[in-house]
Amino acid sequence: MKTPERDVLRACLDYLNSKGYRSFFRVNNGAWKTERGGFVRSTNRKGVADIIGVHNGRAYAIEVKSDTGRMSGDQTYFMDNWQSAGGVYVLARSVEDLISEGL
Repeated sequence: MKTPERDVLRACLDYLNSKGYRSFFRVNNGAWKTERGGFVRSTNRKGVADIIGVHNGRAYAIEVKSDTGRMSGDQTYFMDNWQSAGGVYVLARSVEDLISEGL
């Protein structure tokens, strides 16, 4: 049975909190339609990872996906730029993916 992405996200946030990693936070990325028909974006950057944080001096960006979820082109672009700048990018389909990255 497929675990919904929101459940994986919640499990990852709960795990990071249980480890005492207080610098990690959820980035709500998206857009909402206004009453006048326009859109309001929650960030100024498409493709930003779901969770951002710092641990032991390393900057982490964590993109959460279900077992079958795929990254968009904007997410891949963000990942490439994050890694080029020296950050650690994690594609997390479960808490075990965080553990394998040293978190």
